[in-house]
Parts: sequence; C-alpha cells; structure tokens
Amino acid sequence: MRKKGLLLLAALLALCGCTAQSNIADVSHRTMLTVVLWDYDKTSYDWKLIRAFEDSHPDVQVEVVSYPDAYYDQKMQARLLSGRQTDVFLCRTMDSLYKLYEYGIAQPLDELLAQYGHDLRDSAELVQMQFDGHQYGIPYRRDRYVLLYNCELFDRAGIPYPKERLTWEQVHELAQQMQSSLSEGEYAMMSLPMDIQWLATGKNSGYDNAESMRQIIGWVQQMQQERCMQQYSTCIAQDIQQQCFELGQYGMYIGGTWYLNYLMTDYRAGRFDFRWGVTEAPVWAEDQKSSETVIQTGMGICRSSQQQELAWEFIRFAAGAEGAKIMAAEQMMPAYLDSEVEEIYRNSFYGAYLDPMVYLDRETAVGAYQDTSREQEILCDAFRQSVTGQKDIDTALRNAQREIEELSS
Repeated sequence: MRKKGLLLLAALLALCGCTAQSNIADVSHRTMLTVVLWDYDKTSYDWKLIRAFEDSHPDVQVEVVSYPDAYYDQKMQARLLSGRQTDVFLCRTMDSLYKLYEYGIAQPLDELLAQYGHDLRDSAELVQMQFDGHQYGIPYRRDRYVLLYNCELFDRAGIPYPKERLTWEQVHELAQQMQSSLSEGEYAMMSLPMDIQWLATGKNSGYDNAESMRQIIGWVQQMQQERCMQQYSTCIAQDIQQQCFELGQYGMYIGGTWYLNYLMTDYRAGRFDFRWGVTEAPVWAEDQKSSETVIQTGMGICRSSQQQELAWEFIRFAAGAEGAKIMAAEQMMPAYLDSEVEEIYRNSFYGAYLDPMVYLDRETAVGAYQDTSREQEILCDAFRQSVTGQKDIDTALRNAQREIEELSS
C-alpha cells in the first residue's frame, strides 16, 4: 500500500510539474505589449480595460509601466526619449502629446486609421490630436468640469439640492445660506489649489485676455472674506486634494468628471458614507451659452514600436465602443458615447442625484490644438498672486496682460 501511495504521489507531482511547465510555456509564447500610463494602482478603469483586452486577446500579455500622476509627463517623456521599449503611451494633456510630436517620438496614425478604422473615425474629437495635418493621438476620455455637492450639508441647511446648472452668482448665494448652518472647520465651498481649474471654469474668453479673469478672482476673494471658503494660502499650505471632499466638511466642490470614479471607488470601499450629487459647472449669468472646457485624454503609439498593428488594436479596443462600456461602468466619461454607453454611465452612478446634462452626448466645439501653455502659466500666476493677497488684482492683471502680449512680439 505504501509503495502504491508513493507511486501515486510521484505521478501527481509529475502531472503538476508538467502543468506548471505548460503554463510557463504558454506565457512565454504570448506577445508582450508595453503600455505606459499613470496611477495604475489608484484607479479601476485602466486595470479593467487591460484585463478585458487580454481576455479577448489570449495570445497577448500587456506589460504596464505606471508613473505617479504628479510626475507623469516628465517620466513618460524621458522613457520615450531614452528609447526604452514602449508601444502605447497615454497622454494626460494635449500639450504633452504635442511635445512628443515635436520630439519625433509619436507615430503618425493616419495609415493605421485608414486601414483598420476606428469607432471614432468620423468624430470631431480627433481634430485636436492632429498636428501638421497628421493624426498623432486617439482620445479615450473626454472630461468636463462639474459641481459636486454634499447632500447632507444641504439637508442640514434646509436648502434644496441643485439639480441643474447654476450661475456663479447663485452658487455664491447658496454658499452664504449654507455657511451659517455649518460648524467650525466646515465650509460651503472647497477650494482646490489648482489654478488652471479655476481659470478653465471661471473664464469667459480665451487665454490671451487677462481681464477675463477679474470676475472669478473677485468671486473667490469674496468667498474667502465671507468665510464660505478656506483661505487659498491655507489650501496651498495644507496641499488640499480633490479627495478631501470625502471628509464631509465641504458643501460644494468644482472638479472634473474624472473624480466621480474616485468617489464611486471610495464609497464602495467604505471610506466615506454621505450622499452626494452632481450637476454642471457654474457659468456667469451673462454668459449662459459660453463654450466650456473639454479635457481630452489620448492614446498614441511610440514611433520605435516593433508591433504597431497590435498597438493600434489595443487603442481601437480601449478607445472604441467596447472600451467605452467598461469606462462608463467605472464612472469615467469615455470619448466614444452612444445611447448604450450613456445608459451604462447613468446606471453605474452611486450618488443621490446625477444631472443628465453631465453625461448626455452633445455637440461640443473642439478646435485644432493651440499651444497656450505659456499663457496659462502667466494667468495662473496672476490668479494665485491675487487670491493670496500678494498683489492687488489690477496690478496682477496688468502685469499678466503685458507678459502675454510680449510672447507674440
């Protein structure tokens, strides 16, 4: 009996050994596709996109190279410039994609787009990722700014939830009403020390006109004076981040649609438990029909990639209809939108109220890319100088306008 047992054990070990060898062999024969992105360990949607792609392409293994969001552009560009193996890269901004085009690192996608097609092939969204008449990126996310609010703080103040777009003036009135019911350390509005976000949501003209910032700067200054918002200098010192909204001590917060994924993930994980709602970002009363900021996140192919057709297949999947369904289920706004994707996005919402205008597809003017990064830096400096009291608003705006005009002289 003992001999038979040993023989059986030997047979089982041999079988396990064969199985392990077989699995190793299977992995070794899979084609490796290297994708560079950011915050892979903090978000759910990129992970699910990649797993779904591997499931539909069992002969492919995706190698993910992830960098922190704060340093992504520099590290991603350094990697590509060094020639290290990279097939697909994600771009946080159009400015970073434009730099890769200037460096000659990004592969033109025109031939791949013509040969294999794409669900966004006829979309106006592609225009902004074209430089010198060629396509260098494909959008897979299309974010916009929204107003998020804490339902419980609204309930405490006896104020109805905002269920449609408000004006900046109306938000100010709500903040005044709410603040009187709040406790020490609670504020009607959360101020994120991200200057470009205030510029993008509070401007009513392009980045070449410093005077257009006067309204939003005045609005922030007044909110600070009335203690409806923390001092901007304090927010900088404390490094206030978007997820501070989940502390439950802020009534409203103006952020991007990308934050809804964090809210959903953190709520499911039990990191906070209050109810929240979302509606469109405010506009000025006299500027109801102004065009809003559309923030596109794109994917591109490294020129040195040895498997560009496979890289394109990944982009087609992730930035097309199939990927859009996965993104919508994770409360991310995909670039590709149709009625099915919108329904998935709506049904995946974990909050108390979601304004349909946040996710409904609509015509949005997305023109050709213009490099306004330097102008934005100048305006951000003027904004920060004004709201922190380093300079009076007239001086800050006058100096900013002079610097902007000097750029083109």
